[in-house]
Amino acid sequence: MEKAKDRGDSLLEVIISTVIMGIIGVLLVSSIAVARPFADKMSLVGETVQTLNSLAESINLQPFQPCSTKNSEPYAFAKPVSSPVSNSSTFGISNSDLPPVMVSTATKSNPYSAHLLAHGAPGPVTWQVEPLLPSGLSLDPNTGVISGTTSQPITATYDFTATSGSSKDIKSLLLTSALVNILENDGSAWVPCENIPVDSLTGIVGDGTQATYRYTGPAITKGSTVAVWGTGNKSFEGASLQVADATTDTFTVLNPTVASSNSGFASFSSSVAVQQVVVSTVVSGSPVHKVIAKAMS
Repeated sequence: MEKAKDRGDSLLEVIISTVIMGIIGVLLVSSIAVARPFADKMSLVGETVQTLNSLAESINLQPFQPCSTKNSEPYAFAKPVSSPVSNSSTFGISNSDLPPVMVSTATKSNPYSAHLLAHGAPGPVTWQVEPLLPSGLSLDPNTGVISGTTSQPITATYDFTATSGSSKDIKSLLLTSALVNILENDGSAWVPCENIPVDSLTGIVGDGTQATYRYTGPAITKGSTVAVWGTGNKSFEGASLQVADATTDTFTVLNPTVASSNSGFASFSSSVAVQQVVVSTVVSGSPVHKVIAKAMS
């Protein structure tokens, strides 16, 4: 009788242990299932930060450019090195990365183009992509060219499929669509470049050495820097000009190219020689930014 009781207790212990191990197994699998998307997201965020750092550095290496309502985005992303093309006879997608997309704004359009290539194709290649590319960009199924413009900043991984006859290859490539926003100080806060107060020029008189502009708008002071647009003088269009003298409705700069002229615009900020350049995108629904400062040398 005692032995039967012991056998019953042992069987019960085995059943309890099995149930506990099963519960632990379910919890472990569930935790892995939950952790994997989080890990993937963190990996994507890390790649995005590295990409934004590279894009910001490419802008930082460019010469300082004044900005205005006429030129709110004077910088561009550096052209990346072309992706290597494999000479393998095995069919597959050659691209290892995609160049970044510069987001278009209300004041500037930034056309994009990237060419997907395949090696070892036994015949014509057709292309597909999932999920949908950022709004405004499209993939030509026959040429493999991604083109268009987009106002959507986003970084995501896209699965590209190349098909040639019975051969097929799928490759995941990261695409970053980033917005460049230039901020200048209007005397009290940092505001987007296109919102900086603009002075309207009503006349220009020059003597071949200096030029005096008559204007209306925010006060321009001696020693300030202005960028002049729409004057018809292409040799200094958009250039930074140092104000040598100023009154309430005129300012004078050294400029040997002006003898007389038309009306136009002068964008002015008390801190025009310093900019904050913000490069931003959105990854997994969260914004990511990189800010650099540029100053006139």
